[in-house]
Amino acid sequence: MEERVPHVLVIEDSSFGTDQVKAVLEKTSYQFVIAKNGIQGLKQAREFLPDVILLDMVLPDMDGREVCRHLRSQEDLRGIPIIIVTVRGKTEDKVLGLGEGASDYVTKPFEPSELRARIDASLRMKRLQDELIEKNKELVRKNQEYEVLLKHVQTLAITDPVTGLFNRRYFEEVLGQEFSRSQRYCTPFSCLMIDIDQFKKINDTFGHEAGDKVLEEMGKIIQLQVRKVDLSARYGGDELAVLLPESLRDDAAQVAQRILEQVHSATFPILGEKHRVSVSIGVAGFPDPELRDARQAVLASDFALYRAKRAGGNRVEMMTVAEMESA
Repeated sequence: MEERVPHVLVIEDSSFGTDQVKAVLEKTSYQFVIAKNGIQGLKQAREFLPDVILLDMVLPDMDGREVCRHLRSQEDLRGIPIIIVTVRGKTEDKVLGLGEGASDYVTKPFEPSELRARIDASLRMKRLQDELIEKNKELVRKNQEYEVLLKHVQTLAITDPVTGLFNRRYFEEVLGQEFSRSQRYCTPFSCLMIDIDQFKKINDTFGHEAGDKVLEEMGKIIQLQVRKVDLSARYGGDELAVLLPESLRDDAAQVAQRILEQVHSATFPILGEKHRVSVSIGVAGFPDPELRDARQAVLASDFALYRAKRAGGNRVEMMTVAEMESA
């Protein structure tokens, strides 16, 4: 990319002063424009977007300090180096100008070589500043890309690739947290274990790809029937699990019944129009006087699931820990 020719804005109302500056700038390759007062200078600064501004402290409509203050108040202009021009001996003007954000100063009458040196120094400072800004933008961009990549990796680490639901490890981690919360605050939670009836027959008849498609569709059906606060996961094989915080067993059983009905009425094109799929669902949860750890919630809902399957499948069963231990 071709390097941009430096742009210089001169805000100077004196014809003599303007001629002096032009004599210096015309010996360079720099582009420059002249503004005769403060208002015109502010307008030119926005349109010309200079790399350095040469600003006379005495102007007909406003003094250089006001111009400097306006420039520094605008985000896209505040980084432009400003060289104030003042009359020799006007120390106060120099101090006030630098206090308003000017980068340098030069006194009238000035030596052409001094003015050129100060302009060149300001341009070098602006170039370094721009490079730093670009490097910072690039760093921010790379950090954002890294954050997106990290989030993607983290998502992959807790997601089952077939169903799109969470995986077993993440489910057990959240279940443990929910159990601890329920124990501390005496809030209910329920756990559903869902198994596809005769799933082996589907794999044997239609192939494992068809089986994966059924699991994928099953994940979608479950997600549509539960709340955003609920957590759905593939627990293993064709067994799926749902954690329902703040839900009593009876309420969870109603959710399970909706899932069962939606699955039974769904069509799975890859299996053919006449082939229906059903599920068995077990429900357990807290409060339960015998429930001592999160693992027992899964075991109890698993026992309820197997009771549903033994009863012919396509049904919902509930179970307590006491019932499980006496089974």
